[in-house]
Amino acid sequence: MRRSFLKALSVHLPLLLGLGSLQQLAVAASRKSFKIFMLLGREESNNELAFREYLSDQGLDIQYTVRNTAGDAAKIAAAVAEIKAARPDLIYAWGTPQALGVSGALSDPNPARFVRDIPIVFTYVGDPLGAKIVRAVEKPGGNVTGTVHVAPIVTQVNTILAYRKITKIGVIYNPAEKNSLAAVATLRQEWVSRGLQLVDLPVPLRDGKPVADSIPQLIADCKAQGAEMLYIGPDTFIATTNRDLVADTALKVGLPTFSVTELIVRSGGALFALSSSAYGIGRLTAAKAAAILINRTPPGDIPVETLRRFSIVINMGTAKSLSYYPPISLLNYAEVINT
Repeated sequence: MRRSFLKALSVHLPLLLGLGSLQQLAVAASRKSFKIFMLLGREESNNELAFREYLSDQGLDIQYTVRNTAGDAAKIAAAVAEIKAARPDLIYAWGTPQALGVSGALSDPNPARFVRDIPIVFTYVGDPLGAKIVRAVEKPGGNVTGTVHVAPIVTQVNTILAYRKITKIGVIYNPAEKNSLAAVATLRQEWVSRGLQLVDLPVPLRDGKPVADSIPQLIADCKAQGAEMLYIGPDTFIATTNRDLVADTALKVGLPTFSVTELIVRSGGALFALSSSAYGIGRLTAAKAAAILINRTPPGDIPVETLRRFSIVINMGTAKSLSYYPPISLLNYAEVINT
């Protein structure tokens, strides 16, 4: 039912973005095929499935090149060199490290290291303003636009406290990831402003890279310092690359987990999330790509957006293991899964 609704919604997205009718899209698309370079930080998911399906629905003939850094930022430079040589029509960048790696921050003193002359559409970037990928949400400028998947921090905190009235929350994060630093700062400001306590522990770095082996001890330290729940923010290293390790360790030490993305709940066993539908975000991202490819709309003129509705996803299998059951008030409108 959800997918049917999202597909129905996608019919109206081109009109909202000034693309004209679907028939006009099909006619325009039939004139040319396109090349899209997809730079990912993890395996493909419903995000990419929806992106491909949307563009296919418009009759576009797309040749995709996919590169997955698997969370290793060192691989991005090689991908950028490949992009410059291949000259695709559009770049799809998943996650803040990949988006920053290909577009560069606006203030970067060496723009030649990045791609500034090919349209870039990013997705799953939690704070593109804070990361300095765009100048403004309404008019991002340059060759970049995209979609945001994270709910406002006030809504996140309200959701956490609706599940359980805790007073101390823990967060572990990758200090080498700008998006993660910004997310932790925002969480700290909102959480502490309510008179609550935060345990925030950075993952140690070795040669500039976060050390995955430190994750179990950090989670145990959060628990030992009195954290009643673990916050999993829009951190690629924590929420994606090491999602199984994070969720499994938290479960072993008896620490409930809240995430701002759904993947770690659906496939990693975290407790619950307030998130955008990956499928919905993928189609919204594709609508922006279509605006660029078909109408030749400059990316910098296309607003950065997120979906207007977020979903609560609760892993009841994890809730049972922790004996940490959600209140009926959340169950009335949450999606419940069992893994």
